[in-house]
Amino acid sequence: MPDEAPSTKAILAQLATNGDHAAQAASVAVTIWSAIDLALAPIVGQRGFAALYKRSLQLTGVDFPCLATVQDAVVQVAEFSVLHAVLSQQENPTAAAASVALLGNFHDLLTKLIGRSLTDRLLRSVCETTSSGRPAQDISL
Repeated sequence: MPDEAPSTKAILAQLATNGDHAAQAASVAVTIWSAIDLALAPIVGQRGFAALYKRSLQLTGVDFPCLATVQDAVVQVAEFSVLHAVLSQQENPTAAAASVALLGNFHDLLTKLIGRSLTDRLLRSVCETTSSGRPAQDISL
């Protein structure tokens, strides 16, 4: 993993170890995914991002079956409210672990597609945003 990926993973892991609610971990995950979408969509397009995200959900769903619901909700655009809802219903350590695994699978897929150097450059802004200490956006209804 590159230097940037552990930053977002560390944020999620910190939430899990601090005993925060799964809803907070879910909100942080959604903030991260929204930032990734914002960074990559201009380059790979909405459908390209959605395809990578959906494949990451498929791979991660092997270990975290709760993500199957999220995968079914992804059509051509990234829809993160379903991810938030599913993660919020899990125990906090499970929500954080699923988020970290999903992020890792996405990073691995993107790295295989465009290379480590370009992946790191594209996701650098995501890591800076998520590690800046700004509060996670709460999208709960």
